Amino acid sequence: MGQIKYENFMSDNVENLELPVSVVIATLGGDTLSDTLERLNCGTKLPAEILICIPEEYLDNVVEVTTFPNINIIKTDCRGQVAQRAVGLEMAKYDFVMQCDDDVILPPDTLEGLFNTLREKGPGNVVAPFFRIQGSGVDGTRYVVGIKGFLTDIYFALICGASFGKKRFGRIASSGVGFGVLMGMESERLIESEWLPGGVVMCCRGDLITDNYYPFSGKAFSEDLMHSILWRKRGCRLWTLLDVSAMVDVTAESFSKVSLVGRYMAHAYVAKLGDGNVWRTRLWFFFYCLLNMRNIIADNQRHK
Repeated sequence: MGQIKYENFMSDNVENLELPVSVVIATLGGDTLSDTLERLNCGTKLPAEILICIPEEYLDNVVEVTTFPNINIIKTDCRGQVAQRAVGLEMAKYDFVMQCDDDVILPPDTLEGLFNTLREKGPGNVVAPFFRIQGSGVDGTRYVVGIKGFLTDIYFALICGASFGKKRFGRIASSGVGFGVLMGMESERLIESEWLPGGVVMCCRGDLITDNYYPFSGKAFSEDLMHSILWRKRGCRLWTLLDVSAMVDVTAESFSKVSLVGRYMAHAYVAKLGDGNVWRTRLWFFFYCLLNMRNIIADNQRHK
């Protein structure tokens, strides 16, 4: 793990730099965590506490980050993104709580922008930044135009049960497949949607969902869709801020048997949770496998 900077904590005005925000990160450790923490602690404002939730057997992976004065290492007796994070959410001390993945890079003003917006809107609201791709900076959600775009619209509408065209963005299709918010959908800086990506999300303490709501073992697929549905069932409104961003790395999608099964089960559960249609999930999954057959064969041969 690389050397982490903490110049902001050396300021004589550290109290003015801190926000009453608890950041909760579920992790197994690694180099990406180091980058995430460095950016969190070098922003225009700093979180009052960062809770690193990690199984005890992985503690050696986070030894270096204990030098930060606002970081607490939380040993969990469970492994799994949602389960680990639930432990940290229960222990968060401040009125504003932000969950953050361990591989997300935040620009300097993102934490402050989310905090100011949520403080203004108050309880019953959940806010997230607009996601962009690390390195290129391009929008994480894009709309394809032309003939290819028209065929894509038809596929998502007929197969996935999504609304046609740009109307699908920010919504969850009846198949349990989610579509992110699209930049330029509206002229406002805030867009309300049916779900928020779980990479960076901030809510008030009273709106926390501290249950381990992910019903399967192994890697968590579509847990952010589940989380968003549960928030909305509580009456919370979900907002994306278009003028603040978070940077995410795009990793190669796994087509191993375990990943395929996990992905299908998660989307089917989302469909049930959101009053969708599991038969539509099965239709989507059939075409998903058909369209990716070459990658599925190659990936499973590597895993033999």
